[in-house]
Amino acid sequence: MAVTVRWLLGQRDLGLGLRAGAAAVDVPITFVITTELADPTPWLTGGEMLLTTGIGIPPGDDGCRDYVRRLTDRGVSGLGFGVGVSRASAPAALVDAADEFGLALVDVPLPTPFVAVARTVIDEIARRANAAQAAAGRAQQRMTRAAVAGGPSATLRELSVGSGGAALLLDRGGRVVQAHPAEFDPAVAREVGEQARAHVAASAVGPVTVRTVDPAGRLGTIVTQPIRVGDRGHGHLGVVLPREPSAADHVLIGHANSLLALDFERPLRLRLAQWRMNAAALRLVLSAGGDLDEAAQLVAEAADPSGVRALMIRGGADPDAVVAAVRAALHDAGRPVFVSEAGAASGVIALLGGDDGPGFADALVAGLAPGERARLQLGLGAPHAPHAVAEAVAAAELAARAARPGGGTVDASALAGRTLFTEPGTREALARLDRALLEPLRTHDGLAEALRAYLENHGQWEGTAAALGVHRHTARARVARAEDLLGVDLRSARVRAELLLALLLGDE
Repeated sequence: MAVTVRWLLGQRDLGLGLRAGAAAVDVPITFVITTELADPTPWLTGGEMLLTTGIGIPPGDDGCRDYVRRLTDRGVSGLGFGVGVSRASAPAALVDAADEFGLALVDVPLPTPFVAVARTVIDEIARRANAAQAAAGRAQQRMTRAAVAGGPSATLRELSVGSGGAALLLDRGGRVVQAHPAEFDPAVAREVGEQARAHVAASAVGPVTVRTVDPAGRLGTIVTQPIRVGDRGHGHLGVVLPREPSAADHVLIGHANSLLALDFERPLRLRLAQWRMNAAALRLVLSAGGDLDEAAQLVAEAADPSGVRALMIRGGADPDAVVAAVRAALHDAGRPVFVSEAGAASGVIALLGGDDGPGFADALVAGLAPGERARLQLGLGAPHAPHAVAEAVAAAELAARAARPGGGTVDASALAGRTLFTEPGTREALARLDRALLEPLRTHDGLAEALRAYLENHGQWEGTAAALGVHRHTARARVARAEDLLGVDLRSARVRAELLLALLLGDE
């Protein structure tokens, strides 16, 4: 927190009083300087509080107005007027100008030396800087301990607490893979990603532009840094602060970056051990239904701000090769690695972020031999909450059953109307129905198509005829002929349902 005019007015021993510019009392003061120059601005950098007895202030209303305007244009934080020296009080024109241009004008009583005001501000700035430095040192220690025990997610948590902002870990493409707090505004997350992509190899500081961070309109600042060791990049670290970053903030962000880089650069032997531990935790969570708290907390690191998705990979001749390829691809993408054989499901499970789609899933098996990829069935479950990993895996398994070998990843969201076909028992029963009843119908041109159109249009003749491109009387005749050949009663809802399912399965 900066030293402001408001804070200075609160130091009762100085006896200061606010004369004008009440709207500007929260402007930070960086330094205090005494001057009697008519125009001191060439020697100022902004942020200073000026102390004057008024000797050098230009005479007249216009002179006072120009004097204040030049100070505010230069970024001066406040003006202290020593009353009772050359003038009994600040000129009325100076007071009006301070209100007009938004400059805090403070009366400094005759018994208060200017040096006392300056020393009070400078001492407080130094005290706060020392306190911030000490707090940053303690935060660094906490962050280091957390990183050793909990990895990147713990590092982000401590960085968020220490800086008072939100901490985000992004992959090489600028996509947020972890964040603290987890409930982070997606619009701001996109801005962080855009800034990281625009500054791939360098740190950057920029403003938040979307107005959803702070209802009061204080938008905040984005700090991004690439996580690199030599020529190896591991993604980006992003921090969103409700203010301009301080020196202590930069120290904490740099320390967190170093810890993340060390985590990414762990020797392969340790990385493989971590992956095996992650896989064991995943199997524990699935076998226990998510009741094991510590294992569940570890597995939850696979989630991004949109949740977690499971990828089920079935049909591979060499599951070990599939596991190794997917682990390597996730690591190269800068993602948490949670990959395991699926046991009874006869496949491989990988946990992805909630924002990942089929294209990313396909890329994970691109390193396998073409012959091996041609056998794989990939199913991607819908996004779930981090604690619902078992449900995410069940959804992925359902999608994988609907996938064609070598046909790319099937997204569970595209399974509407096809879910029954993913169950082997259901498929077999419908296939038997297709062979027993519908196969004879397929030897007659147009009858199977007419029956399907009739069933899909809920028995409406106009819709059936339109789907077939024929007159409705022709459609009626074809459906009646199909009903006679099959020996069924199409007035029965159960008969219609069974026939439609069998027709749909047969046409796959």
